Amino acid sequence: MPNLIAYAALSIWPFVALWLFRRFQPIPATFWTIVGGYLILPVKVNFDLPAIPPLDKESIPAIAALIGCVFIKKIKINLIPKSGLERWLIIILLISPFITVLNNQEPIFNGQRMIPGLTYYDGLSAVINQYLGLLPFLLGLQLIKSYEDQLLLFKLMVIAGLCYSIPILFEIRMSPQLHTWIYGFFPHSFGQQMRFDGFRPVVFLGHGLLVAMFVAVTLGAAVALWKEQVRAFRYRSFQPYIIVIYFFVLLFLCKTAGAFLLGTLLIVTITWFSNQRIKHISLFLLFIVMFYPALSILDLFPHNQLVSLTADFDANRAQSLGFRFYHEGRLLEHAQEKIFFGWGGWGRNRFEDSVTDGYWIITLGQYGALGFYALFGLAAIGVWRGIKASKLLNSTVEERALFSYVLIVTIVLIDQLPNASMGSWLWFLMGGLLGRVNKIIKEKRRVGGEA
Repeated sequence: MPNLIAYAALSIWPFVALWLFRRFQPIPATFWTIVGGYLILPVKVNFDLPAIPPLDKESIPAIAALIGCVFIKKIKINLIPKSGLERWLIIILLISPFITVLNNQEPIFNGQRMIPGLTYYDGLSAVINQYLGLLPFLLGLQLIKSYEDQLLLFKLMVIAGLCYSIPILFEIRMSPQLHTWIYGFFPHSFGQQMRFDGFRPVVFLGHGLLVAMFVAVTLGAAVALWKEQVRAFRYRSFQPYIIVIYFFVLLFLCKTAGAFLLGTLLIVTITWFSNQRIKHISLFLLFIVMFYPALSILDLFPHNQLVSLTADFDANRAQSLGFRFYHEGRLLEHAQEKIFFGWGGWGRNRFEDSVTDGYWIITLGQYGALGFYALFGLAAIGVWRGIKASKLLNSTVEERALFSYVLIVTIVLIDQLPNASMGSWLWFLMGGLLGRVNKIIKEKRRVGGEA
């Protein structure tokens, strides 16, 4: 059970955000409010107030960041984008839960218990929950605009990674205990964190997979800064290449094969590949993500081949992958019964004995194909427009940085197929990419109009 410290931490965080916004500029203040809350606050602890979804470590920092931007920094934040495809995708995400409710008013049996039909209250709650989840995206969209903003964001990610590496290393050595010691309970299965005669760190993220993905993304940011010859610190001892090596070793010690492969791909691609190859890799990975549901339904994705290939290297990982694919297939069959608008919440999208690992199947099962393509489309827009906008840049340095950003976001999307690592800090990162790209396109149109 959570202790008083857990609830106190959630209660205090808005005041921490207030201090951050009075002390720092908008981007660092927003970053540390959202990302700091994600990294420090307790998992599975919330304030369940009437008429609104539970407020937790993701929604409380997001609301606090919005208030800080609007009322302290006096920044005009549009609650819905003024134009563009992103505007309509967000509107779809705010309307579709009501359609889902209309299509799910009958009770269902999930194999062990009866689940009642959805009500309009459930639809309203889902809409509020969707919007709170998108707040970091909207803030990133409107705060990250210039090349300098992108570099600042990457620097902040590296600093956050270095700071968080201290408790990560502690738990690698001593086992994942910090969440229990500070907040009074362990948030997941302890057995799942045991790997290769050691432990995967959990810290305050809830699972070792999330920690490893955090390290992989910060590794990508560190590699991008190294290629740009930009220091995250002024001190000479923190050379960019040393930070890259440090994060790579840290990622290896996290003992998570998927995140390690994605992190290695980031290093190899950003360091040695041309912009054209990064473009092709990003488009290929984006294609897999956006068409993965259709490929799986049509049995065109090589699930069995991937399991066999993995078995050649590690039988345990192959068994784990096969286990995921098995449950994914069951959930996909269930999702096809209401493929357009989904089953909604309260566990209607799953069976009592099923395991829902991938963020994509959770989204598809709850909100159907409409919700899936609206939600994943918000991230895909940044990648697609980023590749298009790269042609508008006159600076090869800025072009390289933009391609690195595009690849990092694409890697995040790929991880949503086997896992559900999509947190508030990643939505902020993806919103920042779209904000940067939109600014490039807008400036080019302005220059073209003046000419």
